Amino acid sequence: MELGLRGRVAVVTGASSGIGRAIALGFAREGASLVIGARRGERLAEAEREIAEAGAAVEALAADVATADGCQALIGAAARRFGRIDILVNNAGGSPGPAGFMALTDEYWQVAFDLNVMSAVRCSRAAIPHMQRQGGGRIVNIGSCSGHQPDVVVCAYNVAKAGLINLSKTLANSFAKDNILVNCVCPGLTRTPAVESSAMRRLEESGQSTDGMSASEAVNAYFGPRRPIPLGRMGEPDDIVGLVVFLCSSAASWITGTCINVDGGWTKAMM
Repeated sequence: MELGLRGRVAVVTGASSGIGRAIALGFAREGASLVIGARRGERLAEAEREIAEAGAAVEALAADVATADGCQALIGAAARRFGRIDILVNNAGGSPGPAGFMALTDEYWQVAFDLNVMSAVRCSRAAIPHMQRQGGGRIVNIGSCSGHQPDVVVCAYNVAKAGLINLSKTLANSFAKDNILVNCVCPGLTRTPAVESSAMRRLEESGQSTDGMSASEAVNAYFGPRRPIPLGRMGEPDDIVGLVVFLCSSAASWITGTCINVDGGWTKAMM
């Protein structure tokens, strides 16, 4: 299928590793140009090299999109380098804090919202005027199944991702008249460096020893009993890519305001 992405310009946040990096590579393979951002400069440079090797024009910017300045810098870099912004993937997010509601301070709630919600608000607010001037664009927000089937361990993350799902629908309704299509993709448990480090941390918080345990073993030990997946395996970053790229393609020109799970069947709700 011809997806019509050759020559398009995509901005991907949180692109130094995991799902964001895989998504950026997916666009590169379809002929899009990329601007990628993340906080970790060393990993980001590795991702930039990998994307360039796939044949794409790419610019990487070490930027913290949990801040207003970081969002403005990333979108500004894309506009200066390529003169247009066709696609924005708000992938930055995470839940690095302690487990459980009572352990969370007001400050941590704010950190969670800045990273998972306000990063998308600010990047979208900066990118939408460019999309309006050029006659349209696509925004995909990377949510989480935890946004509508909450996991009590990561309270602030649940609430923030629920907000991101709502934001996606709101933006879709607000900017459909400008041919700006906005959708949300909600991965389930996906094997990324962040998930591996989270499993190690959660096991240690619960008093279990992780001595001699590999990252993969920690993921299985922590998430296996808590997140039984009907398809029998965790997701991999590449499992998310196809849907995101499709939603940004010419083949998905009448899809906006959707929230789609990619979770191996884990979510139990009908909708």
